[in-house]
Amino acid sequence: MNPYILDSSLLEEFRQALSDHDDFLINTYSNYNGKNLWSLICSAKDWLSVSVNGLPYIDLNHSHDDVRSLNVLQLITTYDIVLQSIEQLHRVFEMEYPLKKDDSVFNAAVPDDAYFAQIRACFGAHPVDLRSADGTKSTDKYFASWSSDISSSIGGNDDYSVYLYSNNPDTVQPIRFSMSFAKIHEYTIKRYSLLSNIISVIEKKKGVFVEEQQRQEIGRSADVVEQLQILLKENSTRIREGDGYHYDIQTLIELFTAPQDFPEQERQEVAQYLNALHVLVDELYEAFQSMSFGEDGMEHGHLLHSRSAKFNGLHYDLEKVFEYLNNPYFRADRVDYHLRRLISEGVLPPYVSRQTNKLDLQLLLLARLSDPYRAQKL
Repeated sequence: MNPYILDSSLLEEFRQALSDHDDFLINTYSNYNGKNLWSLICSAKDWLSVSVNGLPYIDLNHSHDDVRSLNVLQLITTYDIVLQSIEQLHRVFEMEYPLKKDDSVFNAAVPDDAYFAQIRACFGAHPVDLRSADGTKSTDKYFASWSSDISSSIGGNDDYSVYLYSNNPDTVQPIRFSMSFAKIHEYTIKRYSLLSNIISVIEKKKGVFVEEQQRQEIGRSADVVEQLQILLKENSTRIREGDGYHYDIQTLIELFTAPQDFPEQERQEVAQYLNALHVLVDELYEAFQSMSFGEDGMEHGHLLHSRSAKFNGLHYDLEKVFEYLNNPYFRADRVDYHLRRLISEGVLPPYVSRQTNKLDLQLLLLARLSDPYRAQKL
């Protein structure tokens, strides 16, 4: 196992932060000044995962010299992926990269980032096209030999080296260029640790967004459908379009606008249900205004999503009827059997059929599923 690894718990903290705030991040960065930076965030997360989780399996002690050289290149390239990811995340979240001029690890003539780039180039990124022998600017070109272990007889703290040859015949050749696994590991840890700052900035930006939305008062309307349309727009702004409570609000609009082309007895029944739904509309309003969305949803969310175990035996039939209601590609003739099942169990009135308006069918079905007395009889 490769001992030069990175702390996976920090990666998990970062992944959790993205998961906890994904609605905010997607809504904010999927089109940030005309650029989809959410894609960049996801790419950085994915390649940090590949790097951190893959590092332990890089074999730096392989018995074959050439394979070992390639594995050293793999180690360096993996560290470079981590560096690039961290730098890109700083750009996305408009953070100043604090290690731009840092030279505390390699103590070379150039900053550590430039020196690491020289190590990467010499040990395999482009060893046959080098523009420097030590990371400083040069008019000469250099070409690296194959890389190899440093013999213990040579001494020092470095582990691997190459010999550099110049295209300038007047240059003393070859030039030995070496590096230490411990040093490039230290260099990478220092940059990988910046992920903690990135997590803090994500949480701070989300907090600022929440406070801004809390100060923005949501419009009120006495017309429930108009109120729901306002909330649908707020859902797109405060959570994100097509997510959050989008489906529930859209369903509420459909329930309140159903034509109710059925007998008076059912009209009275659904009137009680629709009246109860006003409480859910108020709950949604308060949740959006306060920006407080509980993990268990709204207190009266069961009015749209029945939680009664009494309907477990009809789960498949209910699933197919809702698919018929919501999926335009569902074959309508397949729903007849399931409608008959629900009618025979007393969930739907006997006159319901495929000819029943879909909005009316949805209203009748949800009203009866939310009725605790009817659930007890079943």
